[in-house]
Amino acid sequence: MLTESTVDNKHSIILVEDDIDVSNILAGHFNLAKFKVYKTASAIECLAKLKELNNRVDIILINGTIAADRGPMLIVNIRKLNLDVKIFALAENENSKTRVLDYGADEFAVKPISPTTVVEKISMLLMKKPVESQIK
Repeated sequence: MLTESTVDNKHSIILVEDDIDVSNILAGHFNLAKFKVYKTASAIECLAKLKELNNRVDIILINGTIAADRGPMLIVNIRKLNLDVKIFALAENENSKTRVLDYGADEFAVKPISPTTVVEKISMLLMKKPVESQIK
């Protein structure tokens, strides 16, 4: 099920979270931080939403279960559609963090982690400039 919420937004995020309660909690925290939130529950829904938005999204947050199971292919497919979007993965454990980074995630955090910390880490990631622009 795809749902979205709007506030006076500065950034947009696709949440890929199959637990509706966790998705709602994260969406609430991102709304408070002025993000436009698109909630998806699977890799397929995420890719469909990314295409629907014409790749105009700032960041995609992939939960640990999806990141460990279908996340690597999801990350590869996201990169095929949009090289510029940031990808943040919530890893279930230390072992899966290397895997998601190897497949192209920009950042990760290991669960458990507070929603406030997730929002802070993603906000920091969005403030980072690409390496090419730092060199110039």
